[in-house]
Amino acid sequence: MNDVRPSRRQLLAGLSALALAPALVACGDDSGGGSAEAAPGAQKSEQGAFPVTIEHKYGSTKLEKAPERVVCVGLTEQDALLALGIVPVGVTKWFGDAPGFIFPWAVDLLGDAELPEVLEDTNGLEVEKIAALRPDLIIGQYAGLKKKDYELLSAIAPTVAQPGDYADYGAPWDEMAMNVAAAVGQPEKMQALVDDVKKQIADQAAAHPEFKGMSAAVVTGYEGLFVYGPEDPRSRMLVDLGFTFPSELFGSDMDEFGESLSTERVSDLDKVGVAVWLDYESDPAAKKVFEQTTTEQEGRWFDIAEEDGDYYVAHSFVTPLSIPYVLERYVPQLAAAADGDPSTVPPEAAA
Repeated sequence: MNDVRPSRRQLLAGLSALALAPALVACGDDSGGGSAEAAPGAQKSEQGAFPVTIEHKYGSTKLEKAPERVVCVGLTEQDALLALGIVPVGVTKWFGDAPGFIFPWAVDLLGDAELPEVLEDTNGLEVEKIAALRPDLIIGQYAGLKKKDYELLSAIAPTVAQPGDYADYGAPWDEMAMNVAAAVGQPEKMQALVDDVKKQIADQAAAHPEFKGMSAAVVTGYEGLFVYGPEDPRSRMLVDLGFTFPSELFGSDMDEFGESLSTERVSDLDKVGVAVWLDYESDPAAKKVFEQTTTEQEGRWFDIAEEDGDYYVAHSFVTPLSIPYVLERYVPQLAAAADGDPSTVPPEAAA
């Protein structure tokens, strides 16, 4: 079954890998010594956008000009790039299934461009493949790059790692999008898109005053009960819609993007206004405990599962392109759950 949780990133092999990076760059650029061919769909940067310095977890990266070949080592950056008319030459596989990992909410922006190369990092970064793509920008915002990863990638091309002010995989969606936009020289275009998406979220919150102040959490059965933390983009989305994170139950200082608790802690969901489950059927033990809660009995919950197809993926992406796609499906489900009437069944979301 596809996994909605980012795997813990494995460190690459120390100094030997670092020493190898310059050689990999040379191997990746043996096509005659000329400049790398621009990726299809590359766009001109906005006036005054360069040079730009972007702060991140491991310092800062200065970019002198607009990149032409971008590799995404985070899990969702392709959406922000496509929104700006840029097709990355490489993307990193997360979960779901779509050609080039370009999903329905973004595929129209691909046009006739060639699909990106799909990278896998289950066993660490695919350094040789990244170098062979001859990137002039490597970016990872929804990411968990380690310092050695960053140093290794920086030997290949300028690299912008995840923001350092948040847990890995925990930066706000708009900040990640704006960092991508700054790196490619189109901050004004992205700001307009971000403002529009934020207005859509605010409009939905205003249309559902019953959400305001009600607690809500995104959870899944994983080593007991996995609660997505307050910095996780899925939790942030609930807060943006008016809900509050139940920090009195699960704490506000969680490792990374959430925390695994014992199966017995599923009973704590009794005190949560709305429980959004991911893959509810995946853990029978957690399900059995949840069935005894008033949250379950009053219908103050619903499940988003793999069978929901692209919506299942979109709910976890949380990007300027995926959010509108999610809102039209998610908000009706939240509204049905929030009313506390078990006869109001949350609608199934169209895949």
